[in-house]
Amino acid sequence: MSSAKKPKWYVVWVGHSPGVYSTWTVAEKQIHGFPGARYKSYESRQEAEAAYSAGPEPLTPRKAVKKTVVKAHAARLPSISVDAACDMTTGVMEYRGVDTETQRELFRMGPYQGSSNNHGEFLAIVHALALCQQHGWVLPIYTDSRTALSWVSNRKIKSTVQRTAANAPVFELIDRAEKWLKNNTYANPVLKWETSDWGENPADFGRK
Repeated sequence: MSSAKKPKWYVVWVGHSPGVYSTWTVAEKQIHGFPGARYKSYESRQEAEAAYSAGPEPLTPRKAVKKTVVKAHAARLPSISVDAACDMTTGVMEYRGVDTETQRELFRMGPYQGSSNNHGEFLAIVHALALCQQHGWVLPIYTDSRTALSWVSNRKIKSTVQRTAANAPVFELIDRAEKWLKNNTYANPVLKWETSDWGENPADFGRK
């Protein structure tokens, strides 16, 4: 008979609760849904504790990863990147947020009728801020929209899009987002994604 499989130890450097864990079930809970989580398994407790004390290994670009992600290393990691897509003919808009490093989608909303790209960028930033508050993440949030950055800073949008019955749902979200900004504080840096230096925003919908 073969001998029982030797149990492994798991190190979580970046996650909900960093530490050394004796089971994958517990370790997995610390990284699930955490942008930029850093973790690794080891054969012994001593090896795991030494690795945890030494800190995570330096990040290296992955061969199969898109060029955008490699360039994203110029940005602060871990972080969240947000973007919106809007058909200028129909006004149909959607937005999403992703882990900047891996491009794993964290949330996606829409489509919404009679809206604009700036509406989506604004809502995506506030959505990311609320998500971070919910999970206790103090992560940088990147957007490539200067207009949305201004609206978030002022805690209010300044849009020429008129309210209609068709776009009532998106304006309800905007009203809620403005109220959230006025009633909450946050430590997350909200930053401009420098497309010319880093490549396309990792959250880009790829419809250009």
